[in-house]
Amino acid sequence: MERNPHFFKVLLGDFSQRLGIPVEFLKHISTATSERVTLKGPSGRCWNAELNKSRKGTFLCGGWADFAEDHALREYEFLVFRYDGDFCFTVKIFGVNACEREDLFKVIQRKRLKLCEIKDKSRRLVESSLDVGRVFNSQAIKKEVQSDHVSVLVPDADGGNCLEHSETLKDVKIKSECDYLPIKIIPSSKKVYKRSCFRKRQLVIHEERSEAQEAANSFTSKFPFTTVKLCQYHISKPYVMRLPRTFSLAHLPRNKSVLILKDPNMKSWEVTHIPRKVDLDRLSGGWPAFCHGNDLKIGDLCVFELVKPLELNVHIIR
Repeated sequence: MERNPHFFKVLLGDFSQRLGIPVEFLKHISTATSERVTLKGPSGRCWNAELNKSRKGTFLCGGWADFAEDHALREYEFLVFRYDGDFCFTVKIFGVNACEREDLFKVIQRKRLKLCEIKDKSRRLVESSLDVGRVFNSQAIKKEVQSDHVSVLVPDADGGNCLEHSETLKDVKIKSECDYLPIKIIPSSKKVYKRSCFRKRQLVIHEERSEAQEAANSFTSKFPFTTVKLCQYHISKPYVMRLPRTFSLAHLPRNKSVLILKDPNMKSWEVTHIPRKVDLDRLSGGWPAFCHGNDLKIGDLCVFELVKPLELNVHIIR
């Protein structure tokens, strides 16, 4: 009975950009210096990567960084690769508890824009923001137009949102029967209406955040807890959650360990706790998966409640 070859890797050191292939395993795959490979994750979805050979060895690279990021791989985890032929690998991922990570069974590949797509999107955005009016052919203008005050929309210095500018025009007369105007004059009342809507929206957001802060302040428990307001670096790269030092020193171990976070649905997530002697303690490995799984956003409040020595309930208030 034919059996597919396997190899395993324990994640140590810097594995985020590339992963080495055991030398003895190379006899099962091509000897080419560079090949495209497919990695099939625990969810059944596939990621593309590259197999590159150098003096230091043969490595998975290229799309491997995307695979590692989407699966929130962390140090000391155990990966088993099964070679299915034609440069395709099936990957099983085991946590530091020696059990297969069930939270990865539904992981999907995040859409990533290519550099050319990002540039094209930025270019179209700038062009649309500059298009504050269109050139139009006025019909026969037989009536003289005189105005002392006209409000028009023009792009700001950054080429982004339009700002309202008022200019006093003295003795403005339009007598031509067929003039081409560079921009369309927009009544200022419409812009004032849009601006007032924006201000109302800002007020609503401010009130919602104030209510969330009050709810977090009123939280009580018989267990130790601490509250963190989410910022940009919490929910995007480098995906680091820094815990208040007084809480960490009093209640968390002073060596690197794995904590269990339970979200409001009581689903368990494994994260790596890294204590610091000078800086704040932090949660790193596994925290990105927790963020995406609970759709965390800037301004959300997370209350970390220590219910067991290595287990915290996370109350999300938004």
